[in-house]
Amino acid sequence: MLKRLLFPTLLIACVILAARVSQHHGWQLDLTAQRSHTLSTAAARALDALAAPLELTAFVPDYALTRAKLRRLLAPYLAHLSRPTLRFVDPVEEPTLAREAGVARHGELHLRSAQRHEVIAEPTAAAIDAALARMALRGERWIVNLTGHGEAQIDPSPGGLATLAGHAERLGYRMLSVDSGSIDSLPDNTAVLLVSGPQRRHAPPVEDLISRFLDDGGSLLWLVGDGPSPWIDDQFGIGLLPGIVVDAAAASNGLESPDNAVISDYPAALLPQPPDGHSVMKHARGLRVGDHPDWRPAARLESSPRSWNETGDLRGQITRDPELGENAGPITVAVALQRRGDNQRQRVLILGSRELLGNDQVGQADNLTLALGLLNWLSDNEALAAPTPAQDLDIDWSPQVAGVLALALMGLVPAVYLALGLWSRHRRRRA
Repeated sequence: MLKRLLFPTLLIACVILAARVSQHHGWQLDLTAQRSHTLSTAAARALDALAAPLELTAFVPDYALTRAKLRRLLAPYLAHLSRPTLRFVDPVEEPTLAREAGVARHGELHLRSAQRHEVIAEPTAAAIDAALARMALRGERWIVNLTGHGEAQIDPSPGGLATLAGHAERLGYRMLSVDSGSIDSLPDNTAVLLVSGPQRRHAPPVEDLISRFLDDGGSLLWLVGDGPSPWIDDQFGIGLLPGIVVDAAAASNGLESPDNAVISDYPAALLPQPPDGHSVMKHARGLRVGDHPDWRPAARLESSPRSWNETGDLRGQITRDPELGENAGPITVAVALQRRGDNQRQRVLILGSRELLGNDQVGQADNLTLALGLLNWLSDNEALAAPTPAQDLDIDWSPQVAGVLALALMGLVPAVYLALGLWSRHRRRRA
């Protein structure tokens, strides 16, 4: 008798324990092609980096369908190990709370973590991910573009930086230009100093300004221009190879001109979440990295093994000539430096081309993802470096199309089923 009762008793115990465990540990399987019900890598890294647990407040009237849709959207975020919380507030029933929160419209989603606060007017996965990235960003947020010696401007011209500035500001940075001849020091809240391809050497006072910024622990992004750059050689031991980097891999990636260095290997120290594809650096200068007592190379970006620094004319058939100082690839086209000694978090990045960040190049291949990842690394936010999330795809039917689809689903589909049933019945009777 005891043996007969043992199995059902154990079975009932297992069912009860499984039910208790399921209350605390959920599991779901996302079978959608776009992984629309899975937390993105960018959001997961941002939630990990938040200083305090995330609090979500949705100011939505008590409409069951509306709130259920929002819960479904927020489910991947609420399942994160940091245990974000969600609270619904009906702005109609509780107008005082809505007024104190500054609610401008129904449907707003407010995100709060410690002193960081973001408001999303129309919640989507892309909007939430961008807000989380801004909240998780630490340290200063200003990117100061130094101008006055032929550097790129933040404007919509082909070589301008307006596109990069727009994307950087969506991540929480603020990008602005400062004329080097009109200031004695840089703003205290400068996260990264950008020197975007000077066409002539800076005057001694400007070089002294940049040196003082580095001595104070600032981060520098230097884009090599067309002219010589003796200052970076003196300051960091970085020299320039003669000529322009040409890469035979450019043709394999659909590029007509060979003066495009193709970068497909991204060091984890620089980009913990690297792009899936390649980046293209046009008119890149090869870098010669020497030893320096104050700075050490932390990571490099290199062109493909099929590249070299071409010193001659790029027209017609070109081949490498070692006697002219043309080195076989891979060629270093960017180097990340860190200060030796105790202040190893101070960072400098020398980029062999000013065109990577320009409006006409930053959208090519994975250049934008690389550029934003480099800014995150320089500002000590590399944990947030992740591929830019794709925009949500919303399909808005017109009333006419929606009506036709409704009639088809309610009338045409049942009619087809009925016709198939009658046809099958007729076949059986004849048989």
